[in-house]
Amino acid sequence: MKPRKMESKAAKIGAYFVVIMTLVPLLWLVLLSFKTNNDILLNPLSMPKGLDFENYRNAIEKIPYLTMIKNTLIVVAVALPAAMLLAVLAAFALSRNRAIRRTVREKYRLLFVCGLIVPQSVLILPIYMMMVKLKLWNTLWSLILTFIGWSAPLSIMNLIDAFDAIPDSLEEAAIIDGCSAWQLLFRILLPLVKPALATVAIYTFLGIWNDFLLSRVMLNGVENRTISLAAMYFKGQFSTDYALMAAGVTILIVPQILVYVVLQKFIVSGSTAGAVKG
Repeated sequence: MKPRKMESKAAKIGAYFVVIMTLVPLLWLVLLSFKTNNDILLNPLSMPKGLDFENYRNAIEKIPYLTMIKNTLIVVAVALPAAMLLAVLAAFALSRNRAIRRTVREKYRLLFVCGLIVPQSVLILPIYMMMVKLKLWNTLWSLILTFIGWSAPLSIMNLIDAFDAIPDSLEEAAIIDGCSAWQLLFRILLPLVKPALATVAIYTFLGIWNDFLLSRVMLNGVENRTISLAAMYFKGQFSTDYALMAAGVTILIVPQILVYVVLQKFIVSGSTAGAVKG
């Protein structure tokens, strides 16, 4: 009993440590958003003198949030369903298609693992050159197509693990009952991997929402900028308004926090899907 109690206590301590390390920077950011720029520079660790929302009002007035949110939602509305569909089809074929030899399936899996290893920053230059040649630079399509490709390795690997956890007997019974491959996928298997689907969708959404590097390289005009580029408006050539930046970044992370709070059970269950095969 003692080793189990010690492991349980260590797990709790680790969980508390992770929570503290996550919440402290967020709390500090919120506190900075209620201070003036001079207060931040002179004493960044001090408490704000009051809850003055002037920084938030100035941030909203300075940044074209509506245009940026509209552009971001357009990218999400096109890239997310396309990426999900491609990931589902690829994972289904690699996990459940017995006509494909096991060695072939493992080679394809290795390719997706390599896609996770290669840093995205390394791919920026060739993607930029490709979009220029396709005349898609400075358009939202440059982001949409790139996000579909970037999300594929992680999404496919997560869904493969989820599909692998489904017993073969269930698939065999469905085929005996006359299910086609499409019916097997959409009517039987997909409802069983909903947590994994939700996890993939959440990570893809957050990847699009948080991306800065790709949007900075691909988008030049103000009318096409996404919400991740909002922080650029707070930095001048010779100075930075840290108070406005803190307020603006706080506004940016609120939707992400809400997504995590509302859908945290799907994130946890989806992340562990496939850890133990049935």
